[in-house]
Amino acid sequence: MSKPHALFVDDEPRILDGLRRSLRGKRGDWDMDFVSEGAEALELLGQSRYDVIVSDMRMPGMDGAELLTNVSRRHPEVARVVLSGHIEPEATVQVAVAGHRFLTKPSDAETLTAVIEQLLVLTSRDHPHEARQIAGGVRAIPTLPEHTDRIVALLAPEANLADAVRTAMHDVGLTAKLLQLSNSRFFGAQPRNASVESIVNAMGVPMVQAVAGAGHALRPESTWSPTIEEHLRAAWRHAVATACLMDLVASPANRPQAQAAALLQDVGRLVCLAGVADEAGSHVDLHAQTRDGVPFRDVGVELLHLWGLPTPIITAVARRDTPQTPEPSGLGVAAAVRAAHLLIQGTRAAGPDDGTHEQELKQLLAHPQLQVQAVDWFEAADEASRRADSWNSRVQP
Repeated sequence: MSKPHALFVDDEPRILDGLRRSLRGKRGDWDMDFVSEGAEALELLGQSRYDVIVSDMRMPGMDGAELLTNVSRRHPEVARVVLSGHIEPEATVQVAVAGHRFLTKPSDAETLTAVIEQLLVLTSRDHPHEARQIAGGVRAIPTLPEHTDRIVALLAPEANLADAVRTAMHDVGLTAKLLQLSNSRFFGAQPRNASVESIVNAMGVPMVQAVAGAGHALRPESTWSPTIEEHLRAAWRHAVATACLMDLVASPANRPQAQAAALLQDVGRLVCLAGVADEAGSHVDLHAQTRDGVPFRDVGVELLHLWGLPTPIITAVARRDTPQTPEPSGLGVAAAVRAAHLLIQGTRAAGPDDGTHEQELKQLLAHPQLQVQAVDWFEAADEASRRADSWNSRVQP
């Protein structure tokens, strides 16, 4: 088996020399190339197989954003790491769409090595390279036409913190990008279990607007078939309803990650269905829930892994369709998402797959964490479904 292959790009010779020295101990494990120009990097990528590229952002000629954007289009299977010392709002827009992971200069060898080794892991057991190929090319998660107005409103100069929080907590793509950025070292240390609301508060409205605007600019006009659009709408409505129900189902300690996982539970379906219209030869099987033979869920888990989201969120998304038997001490994130998902399956916001699993739901509702609450869970699920319908309408409730 060939060794993993990493490519490092920086126009400063002293930085490249420092990388060579600091990574000397990995020579037995990885093949490594070091170049000073984006054009040279693209030439090498066209000649050999690489697993990871690490690039500076500010370089003369072809800068890092242009280089990594080219890599995402031509070589989506290559994981992309931004190594930069600049975090102005303009740079935020660039890194938010160009890279999978973000590190600041100077970055110690241990941190850089850990990130690269994480990215060398392929999460799909049966379709590892195919899932990486599809997920690696995703730069923005689709937004439904009825949600576009809300993103545009968020970009207005008069938008405030409450607008930013409300939009982020109901938008799959914006939530994913904010979690991606907040869990990198690019924006400094963040609490490990930060909620979307706390992330928005920490970043501030201008930063959130920059990230939202970057994603909005990348999304093409909708060219989906009516069938595809209806499946996208159903998956989105189900995710929002499940996230709303997390206010009651998840414990306070697990609620931030459970809400994020609920919102992101069908991210694989969203990117697979939305992208098929733009890629010739790609085929979606709605019955089998696959794109080019790769399960939607495998693609979603691989994407969240590439973006470096917290492990409990990725695990909950991966296990969304797996029956859960939680410990009596607590549901945990995965079982909370599963329980809320099954409750929403009995409402108008039911997803297009997985059924209701009534016996499993009965066992989950008998869990001490839920039994102790004086809640009519089916009425609560109906209310969450109604809230999701209100958000999905074009008129602000």
